[in-house]
Amino acid sequence: MDVLILLVFVSLTLAASAVGFFAWLVRQRTFQHADRLALLAIEEDARPTRRASKVE
Repeated sequence: MDVLILLVFVSLTLAASAVGFFAWLVRQRTFQHADRLALLAIEEDARPTRRASKVE
């Protein structure tokens, strides 16, 4: 039963720190570069990669 109390305490601490970190990020306005980060996945590579030829 002592482990259950410890797990509840740890989970509440993690949840409170996540909410606090989110509030800090919103207050600092550091989330504005999300659009740029989302476009990084579709940029062209600097050099094309070599594809393995199909063996038939």
